[in-house]
Amino acid sequence: MTGRVLRDGKHLVLDGQPYRVRGATYGSFLPRLDGAPFPERNLIKMDLAAMAAAGLTVVRTYALPPSEVLDIAEDLGLRVLIGLHYDDWRVVSGSGRRTRRFVLDAGRRAVDEALEACAGRPGVLGISVGNEVPGDLVRLHGVGAVEDVLSALVAQVKAGDPHMLATYCSYPTTEYLRIEGMDLACFNVFLERPGDFRAYVRHLQVVAGDLPLVLAEVGLAAGQHGVDEQARSVAWQLGIADESGCAGAVVFSWTDEWGVAGQPVDGWGFGITDEDRRPKPALAVVSEWARSSPRRLGSTWPSVSVVVCAYNEERRIGECLASLRRLDYPRLEVLVCDDGSTDRTLELARRSPFRVLALPHKGLGAARNAGVAAASGEIVAFLDADAACHPEWLYHVALAFKEDGVAAVGGPNLPARDAGLVERAVARGPGNPVEVLLSDDRAEHVPGCNMAIRRDILTGIGGFDTSYTAAGDDVDVCWRLLDEGYAIAFAAAAQVRHHRRDTLRGYLRQQRGYGRAERAVAQRHPHRFNRLGQARWRGVLYGGLQVGSSLLRPVIYHGTMGLAPFQPIAHGRMEPLLGLIAPMLPVAAIAAVVGALLAVWRPGWLALPLAAGALMAAYAALVAASTRPQRDEPYPAAFRLLVAALHLAQPLARTWGRLARPDRVLASQSIRWAGERSTWLRDIEHGLRARRCSVRALGPHCRWDLSASVGVLLEYQIVTAVVWQWLPRHRRSLRPRSSLSLALALGLNVVLWLAGRPALAAGLVAGIVVAGLLELALLRPIVDDVLSTTSGGGVEE
Repeated sequence: MTGRVLRDGKHLVLDGQPYRVRGATYGSFLPRLDGAPFPERNLIKMDLAAMAAAGLTVVRTYALPPSEVLDIAEDLGLRVLIGLHYDDWRVVSGSGRRTRRFVLDAGRRAVDEALEACAGRPGVLGISVGNEVPGDLVRLHGVGAVEDVLSALVAQVKAGDPHMLATYCSYPTTEYLRIEGMDLACFNVFLERPGDFRAYVRHLQVVAGDLPLVLAEVGLAAGQHGVDEQARSVAWQLGIADESGCAGAVVFSWTDEWGVAGQPVDGWGFGITDEDRRPKPALAVVSEWARSSPRRLGSTWPSVSVVVCAYNEERRIGECLASLRRLDYPRLEVLVCDDGSTDRTLELARRSPFRVLALPHKGLGAARNAGVAAASGEIVAFLDADAACHPEWLYHVALAFKEDGVAAVGGPNLPARDAGLVERAVARGPGNPVEVLLSDDRAEHVPGCNMAIRRDILTGIGGFDTSYTAAGDDVDVCWRLLDEGYAIAFAAAAQVRHHRRDTLRGYLRQQRGYGRAERAVAQRHPHRFNRLGQARWRGVLYGGLQVGSSLLRPVIYHGTMGLAPFQPIAHGRMEPLLGLIAPMLPVAAIAAVVGALLAVWRPGWLALPLAAGALMAAYAALVAASTRPQRDEPYPAAFRLLVAALHLAQPLARTWGRLARPDRVLASQSIRWAGERSTWLRDIEHGLRARRCSVRALGPHCRWDLSASVGVLLEYQIVTAVVWQWLPRHRRSLRPRSSLSLALALGLNVVLWLAGRPALAAGLVAGIVVAGLLELALLRPIVDDVLSTTSGGGVEE
């Protein structure tokens, strides 16, 4: 045994291959003659040999085992998850700093002893620095105190052996504990109904975030329920653990021989063997599970077509295609859609064993539609060319489609492992492609870099809107699916690793493009946006800021006297404040500029940029305080400052994109034409464009069909209708082109009046009026001519 088990996002990996924990707990036992809470050597050897013969891969202990346990386990190919036993909060009286120091010192001694015995040993899967600190004691000593002690012990494990997996085994009553630096999220879960168990495991996947989830204790007491019911219960518990994408599970326990605090425990019968090591029916269930693979989770699998759309991705596409070659999904085809790349992307794609479509450059939506048209699978999965999928990605995607009403599935897209400082900071900055969850396993939006949709449903809603050339198409599709009554599932283990922008300039350009796309999405789905053009998500973002300081600690729901059986995070104290400040940043920036200009005449206006600067500085400080760098981050201070800077710059860049002049291509393709009326609308649009008008078209939720403008102030909104078979009618209405621009102009006018500059204010009003009249003089005859030549219908104004 030479390799070490390492963490790979939501999964574990050994020698480059997925590794699953298939374990059983061992102990605790009554102390033997030398004081160790373990059986004698011969019995240990017999037990571990029986575990290996059953196909198990992991043994979990509750105390540091003697050296013979580690030696025997390594010889048999078993790995040991070691629990530490020390005087923790259960045995101390009092509270406060002295108690915390006592527990921390006891834990440090236990970690030192464990590292001395097992550092560098590949047979040790990891070290758990604690197990189920009771919820009452956490409340008594304080969440922060318990988290800080356990985080310090995890850091000590990693300092002594950087490749050792470190964890803490929690349970539902303290699911809110956030231990910094852990490699595994381990939970002991005992629920006796499949529906409750499945729902809670999916909830834990979200609680675990980007960490692999291991169910560190599952099982049923045969003494209370009987051995046959124990076998049935263990079977569905382990099946749900795998279906939910857990990195593994540990059955409690190997044997009915059990001792606590020097006293034997009789009658519960949690063991899958009895005290004499005679197997119970549950052992056969566990043995079958231990030898299973993801493919055995389903008797049949739907066919899947993976579509990779690429434009000038020669740097990243090789990694993407290599990850797809590692898939062993049984019914799979891969299509690479090159969107008219001007670099070596197409050449590199043609070297792969996959089908390649060489397309003219028309944008992301058109490339995805071309892939859908060429696909033969029941499900079409989309993977960005700068992303790499996990080898078991499609199994978790396909499992999520088994539930009724699910039309689309997405999973987490984690940062790339080889990211530089800027890319790591961008991955923690705002505006990245991210899941928006309605519940633990249902989403309002999943990003297109990791999205799968039933092909017949996707084509039934018209596919992707080709007017989205770089972004926004995934949001549009998700909302259209929800509007049609379908569900979008979130599969926590369907993981891809996705490169973020690795330069600040590239990130800001991306956010500006997202702003343009967001404006277009708002035109199609106005009921999902507020007056400032910001999306009103019904769900919550997956992940987000990692709370760091005590000021920013989350609020916990404990229940009356702390007796709630499940105690989740209710909300973060400062998160609502941060969410309130972020949309105000563009307004603060404009106010700062206006105040600086007015200060030329009246210095008192300097208060405005000073106040705006204070707001931005406070926001940046809060973001920096709540940003936790990874344990191995080489530049933590620079990382925090860079993330704070991105949080300041991103709202400005995205707002700039929303306010910028619309792309003509974006508007010209935004109507889904149907029948003779579609031809008429198309003729109106082409006629207006031929006369140099800027044309916008909205989707099914808008009260008008087209708008035409020749400037930035006014536009004609045109509504069409058809009476009987073909009696066309239309109405046009003159409106301000942008309510936000008008509000800003009026606000500036008010500021000038208050600053004692009535002449400037009057000049501004006169200028706006003259410009509006000029626009109207140019626009009205054009619209009149186009409408009269295309339809001849009546006009109402």
